[in-house]
Amino acid sequence: MAFFEGTIYSPALGMMTSLAVSIPEGGAKDKTGSGVPVVYLLHGLSDNHSAWFRRTNVEYYAELANVAVVMPEAQRSFYTDMAHGSRYFTYIAEDLPKICRNMFHISDRKEDNFIAGLSMGGYGALKTALRYPERFNAVASFSGAVNIHSRLLSDTPSVTREECIGINDGVIKPEDDLYPLAEKAAKKGCPRVYLSCGLSDSLYEDNKNFREHLNKCGIPFVYEEWPGYHDWIFWEKSIQSAMNFFMKGKPLFS
Repeated sequence: MAFFEGTIYSPALGMMTSLAVSIPEGGAKDKTGSGVPVVYLLHGLSDNHSAWFRRTNVEYYAELANVAVVMPEAQRSFYTDMAHGSRYFTYIAEDLPKICRNMFHISDRKEDNFIAGLSMGGYGALKTALRYPERFNAVASFSGAVNIHSRLLSDTPSVTREECIGINDGVIKPEDDLYPLAEKAAKKGCPRVYLSCGLSDSLYEDNKNFREHLNKCGIPFVYEEWPGYHDWIFWEKSIQSAMNFFMKGKPLFS
């Protein structure tokens, strides 16, 4: 695997932003000519573009799966086009894939594109996949902040009132709410969905409720829970499970 860490310019953000990419060298094992499959991997609220590569063995897992991994920087934006800030959703959904396809030998085919994330990044991954189901084969959320109302309209120790105002100005738009997005995606075809959450995670009830909503919408999904917290021990195991789920074939990990 080749590893790149640097900066790119995003028109949506109007500035340079950090990016980490791990990719099979030269796409040597790609036999289709369309480029290697790619997993866009989103970080959580207190992390940055380097977190997944520093704190887990995701690069090794990507090598086993022969996929590229792209990890962008999104600050504390909740992957949203902010009311008083930068357009991070447009960056993730529009700029990032175009830039990476131009720079690296990455496939643009739906069957080769995956997106995943933890906590805030789980929310961002689900939002992107549900808004653009035609672009992704599958999506994974680990300990996802799936109830955006409880994160950005209520007092929480992790997000300040000032940050909430900057992100959404006190209004959750339908295009930022996973519940109506799931209802819409169910009508036009939804990517395969994988969810995981630890039994002792503070977001456990939110994930349990969202799982029930997916059931009501008729969206098939795989949900896993086991003893665990909102931490990297849980997310290390989750990314292994998600890679198995993405690849569908012989399990990479038991």
